[in-house]
Amino acid sequence: MRKINISIFSNDVIITLCYIILVFFGFISIYSSQYSEELPFVSLKNESFKQLIWILICLIIFFIIQIIEYRFIFDLAVPLYFLSIILLVLVLLFGQEVKSSVSWFNFFGLKFQPSEFAKFSTALILAKVFDSSNLKVDSVKSLIKVSTLILIPFILILFQGDTGTALVYFSFFLVLLREGLSLKFFFIALSFIVIFMMGIILEKTILYTIFTILFLIIVGLSIKDFKRIINSSIFFVLVILVINGQDFLMNDVLKPHQKKRIESLINPNADPLGAGWNVTQSKIAIGSGSFLGKGYMEGSQTSFNFVPFQSTDFIFSVIGEEFGYLGSMIFIILYFIFLYRILILAENQKDKFARVFGYSVFSIIFFHFFVNISMTLGLFPVVGIPLPFVSYGGSSLLSFSLLIFIFLKLNSFKPSLLSR
Repeated sequence: MRKINISIFSNDVIITLCYIILVFFGFISIYSSQYSEELPFVSLKNESFKQLIWILICLIIFFIIQIIEYRFIFDLAVPLYFLSIILLVLVLLFGQEVKSSVSWFNFFGLKFQPSEFAKFSTALILAKVFDSSNLKVDSVKSLIKVSTLILIPFILILFQGDTGTALVYFSFFLVLLREGLSLKFFFIALSFIVIFMMGIILEKTILYTIFTILFLIIVGLSIKDFKRIINSSIFFVLVILVINGQDFLMNDVLKPHQKKRIESLINPNADPLGAGWNVTQSKIAIGSGSFLGKGYMEGSQTSFNFVPFQSTDFIFSVIGEEFGYLGSMIFIILYFIFLYRILILAENQKDKFARVFGYSVFSIIFFHFFVNISMTLGLFPVVGIPLPFVSYGGSSLLSFSLLIFIFLKLNSFKPSLLSR
């Protein structure tokens, strides 16, 4: 019988060190953003104290995962996925509303967000499905099968009103690309996003004119290629649907504050004291940090709470103000090293289950990192997405930590020893 290795040194040193540093960065930033002489540290009203509790919980889970067998992780994929779906349904019925979203269970002051856990369970089930059936998403049937697993939690989270977390499920698109999905689907999806954003800026009649002319030109150049004409016609119809569906999405699906955030991205000065306030104050905080920063706990924007939700959505503004451009660049470089290492290890996995899970981990964390930093700089609408390992939130810290811990566990096994 093979001896189980529970040494923490069997894990990748670079990822482990980056994880520890990022969690430390998060804790000191949360402490600074929420510091008050009137509020004692040891209190469930103190966000930094509650974050410390979650850090300790994650530490315990880390050591538990060290003794879990690979086979056990593989077998847990299906029950954990169904458990997460059940929790997503229950939170719709019994959840607490926070920031216009019914996404939270409240247990004696400690909140738990099932949608964060669902990212982890979806990554596991995708890995198992791809591995068990040796799936390749090069057919419509396979694509529908995999997409259904992603769309179920996506739709349930949309019903909760948490559009930001729902958007994270689009990050699994990278996993599908790695496992055989054609790049043309990526460019088609990207083009629809661009068309949607153009619809906010331009009148519908202008868009109709532009795409009708382009369609006629393509048909004229492809007069002898019947297949290209058919594909162009389908694409043109979809473009028209996107343009016409924009009003429905903006007015009937998105909530008023979400609509204003998108409009503020296009025109930041449209509502500077309303929807644009958070981003404006965040940019002021980051800009005021200059090159070296104002010093830890010396930021005026942070100390006087000018930036709303600074410990969660806008935690990077604390880093920018207190550690300056230099500190921010060191932080971002550290994050790039962390993400690059995850991607390299995922690609080098000989076992498909570990590879797909690794790509899911990379995709989820990269999406969060890119969108959150872009939000604080005013380059993306404010959608309430935390910065992994740094933003305040026990559910998100636990979810991201589970992703990393399980991936490290899978990576620590030698392919020759795997048997399922």
